[in-house]
Amino acid sequence: MVWKILAVVALITLPVSVTFWRKSHKKPEMYRWDVAADKSLRVFLRNGTCGFRLLSMPDPSPLESAFRGPLAYDPSPKNRRFVLSSTRSGPYRITWFVFPFWLPTLALTSLGAIPVIRGPVRRSWRRSRGLCEECGYNLQGNRSGRCSECGTRFR
Repeated sequence: MVWKILAVVALITLPVSVTFWRKSHKKPEMYRWDVAADKSLRVFLRNGTCGFRLLSMPDPSPLESAFRGPLAYDPSPKNRRFVLSSTRSGPYRITWFVFPFWLPTLALTSLGAIPVIRGPVRRSWRRSRGLCEECGYNLQGNRSGRCSECGTRFR
């Protein structure tokens, strides 16, 4: 049941991932939020990549409102497509997480495909071990042609 719920959520969020990918190519943007009084998060969408930059400051500063603006440059460190780093610059700590949009799209598609693939694989595995394909009951020695647990016919 958990796999089915995850698959439905993944398939619902898959168009969101594709939409952000398209948006990153058409109109690169930067979003900024103040997560806490001493932390600021910037999200960059540009050329098929998404970047998160978390700035941790030593002292709380006045909170600024969230804003969105156009992005005319590549903000990721060293213009790389995949980065996970955390550096200290004086009293500030800057944490980067940059990834290509195909990565979450691939993960969401894989999660959505698990329930579709899981059923036939499980039935094949049970058949090869002499178990009932439906309930997994051990059928060794059974001559009736039906599972004594659930009543399913077998060969």
